[in-house]
Amino acid sequence: MQPIHVDDLVAGILRLLHRETPIAARIDVVGPEPMTTDALTASMRRWLGLAPAPVVRLPRWMLATVIRLGIGPVTHESLTMLEADNTGEAEALIAATGLVPATLDVALARTPATDADRLAVRLMPLAPVLRWLLALVWLAGGIVPLALTPAGTNFALLARAGLNGTAAITALVAGAVLDLAIGLALLARLRRAALAGIGVMLGYTAVIAATMPALWADPFGALVKNAAILGLALAVHVLETDRG
Repeated sequence: MQPIHVDDLVAGILRLLHRETPIAARIDVVGPEPMTTDALTASMRRWLGLAPAPVVRLPRWMLATVIRLGIGPVTHESLTMLEADNTGEAEALIAATGLVPATLDVALARTPATDADRLAVRLMPLAPVLRWLLALVWLAGGIVPLALTPAGTNFALLARAGLNGTAAITALVAGAVLDLAIGLALLARLRRAALAGIGVMLGYTAVIAATMPALWADPFGALVKNAAILGLALAVHVLETDRG
C-alpha cells in the first residue's frame, strides 16, 4: 500500500478546489513511498512508542475465515485491496497541487501519540474476543439446562425458588431460550445485545438472591461470579462500534 496522511489529503483537495485553471484528470492520491503492511504496522508501533513486534505470516484462507467469523479488523474490501495492491504514482498529485506528501513517519510525528491512543490500540484486538467469551457464557446458560443437566436437578433448584410443575417447566424453557437469544445476538454483533444481557442477568441475580440467598456463600461462587460477567458485559457494550 502507499498511505497518505489525512492532513496531506485534505491539503491536496483544498489546493485543487482553489486552482485557477480547470483540471480533468484522474489523480492517484498516495503518499511518497509504497510500503508493505508489515512496514505500516512497524511505523504505527513506533508512533505509539511500542516495542517492535515479531511478524507472523498468515495464509489467505485464515484471513478469509476471520472475516467470515467477524472476529477481527479485516474486511472483504480490505482483503481484496491488499491482494490487488493499492499503490500509485505520487508525481501526478504533486504536479496538480504543488503539495509533496510527507512520509508516514514524518506525518505521524506531527501529532504525537497520547495515552488514549495507546489504550485504544491495546483494547481493539480484545473487543471481538470479549464478545465471543460473553456469547459463550450465554449460550452455555441456554444449552446446559436443556441438554446436559438432569431434569430432576433443574426442577429441584426451581422448587427452591417456589416454582413447580408447569410454572417450573415454563421458567426453565423460557430462561434457556432467552439465554440462547442473547448469545446468538452477541455473535451476530447486534447493537445493545450486551446491554440486554446485563438487564436479564441483573433480573436473574435479584430473583435468585431473594429466593436462594445461601448461594452467595456457594464455594464455587454461583452468584458472586455474576459480578465478573457484569464487568465483561459492560466492557463489550462500551467497546461496541458503529459497525458492531
